[in-house]
Amino acid sequence: MEQAISVFCYANTDRQSSEHWESAVCVVRLFSSGFCLAVCAEDRAVLSLERYAFVPNLSVEEKIAAIEKACGQQHRACSRAVFQLYTTCNTQIPEAFYVENLNKSIADLLTSRSKEYVPVAEKINGGDMYNLSLWNADLYKKVKETFPNYELKTTIGALLEKVSVREPQAESLVFVEDNNFTILARNAKGLLACNSFAFETEADFLYYCLCFLRKFYPNAELVPLVFCGNITEQSSLFTAVKKYVAKVELMEKSGFDLFVNYHYYCDII
Repeated sequence: MEQAISVFCYANTDRQSSEHWESAVCVVRLFSSGFCLAVCAEDRAVLSLERYAFVPNLSVEEKIAAIEKACGQQHRACSRAVFQLYTTCNTQIPEAFYVENLNKSIADLLTSRSKEYVPVAEKINGGDMYNLSLWNADLYKKVKETFPNYELKTTIGALLEKVSVREPQAESLVFVEDNNFTILARNAKGLLACNSFAFETEADFLYYCLCFLRKFYPNAELVPLVFCGNITEQSSLFTAVKKYVAKVELMEKSGFDLFVNYHYYCDII
């Protein structure tokens, strides 16, 4: 029985030569309900893109085995490989204050269940900070064993790097992952705050978004809100927020305009 079902598959037939793949980056993004496998060329053109949904009730070992099988089917060697995970427990530390030996102590402050997790720090390119995230210990061990040559990243870390190259301005970015989302606030001087929330209903989502925005902006309803991840303009979440915020949009396509729902896959690779 297949552990993961393919729900989307694309191959760029015009760019399948070995020269394109040898300088490409392969990115695995793990979601709670599935995963995406993307291969992008140096110029960010998509060479290959696949999205899979997990069958119900898989163990960590079974999920990683399904990802390993999908990666093996590529039969290609890329110059760089990244394993990207959506993490719900994170904190940002200014580079000047980061001390690796304190990672465990910080994890103990973030959750009373810190023994179940492994703290992983990633340097945010262009951001003068580290993102310290907590990975499930069993998952972290299995990923390290199965993908020893992959760079470990988080979706939130990738989002922070994306922000570092955007024009400085007051805006909020939201990444949606199934029934979790991360929201980030910034202004012309830089990052103000970043937080993650779990939600069950549209009302929950709207409440957490608006409360977060009102903490950091005197006129929160006028601050542009930029969405990426598992959301479309037609979704009830998107339309609900538009009733309260004047400017709501999806993140720019960044070269992935071949895909109607590009933001599901590789908007922040």
